[in-house]
Amino acid sequence: MQTLRVANGIDAKQVAKEFGCSPAHISRVEQGNTKPSRALAQFYDDRFEAEGMVHSIYEAAAHAPEQERRRIAGRRPRLYRAVPGDASTFVDDTIPHGSLMEPGHIFNKTWRIKNSGSVPWRQRRLERQGPVHGPGLITSLRYLDIPATEPGGLATITAPLRAPTYDCTSIAYFKMVGADGRLCFPDNYQLGLDVLVRVQGQKPDDAMLDAPVYD
Repeated sequence: MQTLRVANGIDAKQVAKEFGCSPAHISRVEQGNTKPSRALAQFYDDRFEAEGMVHSIYEAAAHAPEQERRRIAGRRPRLYRAVPGDASTFVDDTIPHGSLMEPGHIFNKTWRIKNSGSVPWRQRRLERQGPVHGPGLITSLRYLDIPATEPGGLATITAPLRAPTYDCTSIAYFKMVGADGRLCFPDNYQLGLDVLVRVQGQKPDDAMLDAPVYD
């Protein structure tokens, strides 16, 4: 949000005045000390013509606590860290950031990651962060299987995806989890692997609108 504001040459006082809050609140939000409201995220999207980018990031972050509650199945949270020696390195992917697509376009995104640690990967998956579908969001499966990968080996993961059904920019995030559903790298990689597309064009035809919704 701060990057968008600064790139447009607008100071925090002006943003606060237009939105109807204090400059201190804008500062706290942009510094990560206060959670923005959905209305403020939407305001930044509209004011700085982000075309849905802030909205999709907001949804992923806003649903993170709910995903954590699902992982621990309602029990008291336990602190956990990555397995010693476990590590991954991004190699390459398909569908470059900002790829232009028509509304509702169905496509595949493929990532290649290297097991750069000393721990074999068994029964691991990528988990979509945040909602798997919704207005302005890329539609996906919740989980994507990761093939068993020995240390030093490469894992290829392909995600079937559907672009949003109206003109916008949208990003989706995926993170690696183990067989128990816990994040493999809870302290690293921020939101993990991602896919970002721009949607522009005519409305999808009836066949596209009837495409399955992944969940």
